[in-house]
Amino acid sequence: MKTQKNSATPVIDPAIAKTHQALFDTWFPLDDLPISPSIKPDIALIAAEVSKTMLEAFSQSAGISGLLGAMTYPTNLPFYSCLQQSDNPAVRSLLASTGGYGGIPAAQRSPLFSFLFEATCGAATAQVAMQLREIYLNGIWDLPLAVPLTEIQSPTVFMEDTAIYAKRHAPSIPPSGLRYDPAEKKIYHQDGPIDCIVVGSGPGGATVAHELWKSGKRAVIIEKGPFVVWGSMDTRSYPQLMFERNNASTSDNGIVIRSAETLGGGSTVNIDLAFSPLESTIQARIDEWRKNGLIDSEYYTPERISAAYQWVREIIQTRELSQSELNRDNLVLWNGAKAFGVDPRLYHLNRFPQNTSPSPVDDKRDAARQLLLPAITDTANPLSVIPDATVNEILFEPVPDSRNVRATGVSLTLNAPWTDHQNTVVDPCQLGIPPGALVTIDAQDIVLAAGTIGTTRVLLNTAAATPAINNPRIGKGLILHPSVPLIGQFDQDINLLEGLDSATFVDAFGVMPGFIFETMSGLPAYGALLIPGNGAQVYENISRFNQSAGFGVMLVDTPSESNCITLDAQGNPVLQYTLSDSDKKRFRTGVAIAIRMMFLAGAKKVIIPSSENYLKHPDFDPMQAVYLTKIEEADLVEQNLEFTPNRTMLTSAHLQAANKMGPTPDIAVVSTRQRVWNVLTGEEVPNLYVMDSSMFPTSVGANPMQSLYTFARIFAERFIFGEDHRRPAVMTAAVASAPPVARPDPANR
Repeated sequence: MKTQKNSATPVIDPAIAKTHQALFDTWFPLDDLPISPSIKPDIALIAAEVSKTMLEAFSQSAGISGLLGAMTYPTNLPFYSCLQQSDNPAVRSLLASTGGYGGIPAAQRSPLFSFLFEATCGAATAQVAMQLREIYLNGIWDLPLAVPLTEIQSPTVFMEDTAIYAKRHAPSIPPSGLRYDPAEKKIYHQDGPIDCIVVGSGPGGATVAHELWKSGKRAVIIEKGPFVVWGSMDTRSYPQLMFERNNASTSDNGIVIRSAETLGGGSTVNIDLAFSPLESTIQARIDEWRKNGLIDSEYYTPERISAAYQWVREIIQTRELSQSELNRDNLVLWNGAKAFGVDPRLYHLNRFPQNTSPSPVDDKRDAARQLLLPAITDTANPLSVIPDATVNEILFEPVPDSRNVRATGVSLTLNAPWTDHQNTVVDPCQLGIPPGALVTIDAQDIVLAAGTIGTTRVLLNTAAATPAINNPRIGKGLILHPSVPLIGQFDQDINLLEGLDSATFVDAFGVMPGFIFETMSGLPAYGALLIPGNGAQVYENISRFNQSAGFGVMLVDTPSESNCITLDAQGNPVLQYTLSDSDKKRFRTGVAIAIRMMFLAGAKKVIIPSSENYLKHPDFDPMQAVYLTKIEEADLVEQNLEFTPNRTMLTSAHLQAANKMGPTPDIAVVSTRQRVWNVLTGEEVPNLYVMDSSMFPTSVGANPMQSLYTFARIFAERFIFGEDHRRPAVMTAAVASAPPVARPDPANR
């Protein structure tokens, strides 16, 4: 798309605008939808505004505008030469039409997508088709159209008068002692050397930073994302707080990736499926690590883990649910599991009990609120926090032989802060560093806790300039815990947005064969992505949103060398992942059981997010979806589902194991003492640590959030008090650690 020079308003190529409208009409064929004539004119007006807004947003995205450009000018498609050889009528129409997709007859649009999904010209065609499908359905079924067409209540994301609320409830942050020297482009502490820099503020980083503060250390925590004022918004899965604005996927677009970039990390944006590290599925993995010498069995004992988790429950104030809190969506998995003959379970949640949160829009007891705010607001020894800052690499002091190295600090780039709703704390340390500036900061110790993607990126960047840590194991053996979400449609209302969401799970198969069932919910924009078929079929099913329930099956996947994180030429993370044949077999079994449980719970129709011909219908068309209407069809799914990228939608929010712990650098990136290995000497870098999900040797076996808090508590005690300390395994959580409470204005209740 061409943009006018020195103007914020894009000048959009009319041909591309025509392609956009044709794609919009493909996935929302208004004239063909059975919408009541009484409201159709109103819906048409809303749809026109949605289409306009989407196009304006697409024009600001290089990736999407490039995709639309290629569909408008097909010679730019990477598989153009293959298209030229095709005798498919829809393909011939695309190539012959002026304006590409925008110029073909409406009757050829769906057949063209069918051709692309079939991948006759290679996997790239299915990837283009799926990307376009996801982009348009996600935008079309956002709230402006979803609210009137599905008859849901528009959820409240932000407090009314968000900016005023944020000012009223912003934490009082004392002077941090950090200073910035613009001449040297260096951050330093006015009171002396910084004891520790913690990179990343999720459960691992927040726990370590909190414990450093409690012990009187001079610590700095650096976070790539924004510092949101707690209580000012519902932070769960909000795009601005997510990696790549929640548009990330594996390199083949086969798995949607959901990862956090905000203060509190995943604890702030996830829906809080809190698995205790004492659950059997997790204990089985940890026990295996101990037996194989992959973790320090002296420190990560069952007794220490139990004691540390008790500390986590006290300080995060994790609570146990009661069955009376289950809404109809949760009861679908509960009843289906019971009918199948396995016992469902209730989560522990890091949330306030219903209707007791001090914020009307947020009920999360996340790492930022429970651990970081008390430390940041302490006047005696405040924890310094630098949000909106990307750590680029670790710095090392020069050593003559370039073999033995010691970390001295990090380099970081300041990002433009997110201020759209004026509810973020910008530059809390009052450093005054302009966005885009590259600066450094020194410390005695460095703890990487930036998550599997973030820590891998930092290590790969550092390895390129520092041979001592250029370990070929960095980023290898990536674990994703891929999940298949299922939708069940019922004769009665489910209203999954009402009451407590995501409260039940089934881990009876967690150890063997290795999959877990979890309740799930989402707004129509997410539900639309899960419904295969054409635009009319999506409408037909998403319009029954209130009669739909959902749960998913999560695979405990096994490490593979080919599954890894690398960096592209611009330094951006690239996630490469393929399911092994053995994992596919186990996954098929899990999906089939999920289908059976959904029917046993009373579903009349079950939808799996796949356009594969798993029922083996003759003359199958991937744009004409087939849905399951009887329980026996689960057998065919178990036999035939292949999890083909861009034909079956998978999601992932539990990234792990890319920088594994282990006893030697030839099999691990991090030692059992969680220090990064020096590959030149075979010894540890003495002051560079990793404390996040990337260090797990394999899958931890379930949602890793509670395990991360627990491991970080054990690590912090060991790190702060020394290898041979004889203090109690876990101290009682201090009541004084409770942060200032954001009290809502009564007028806003």
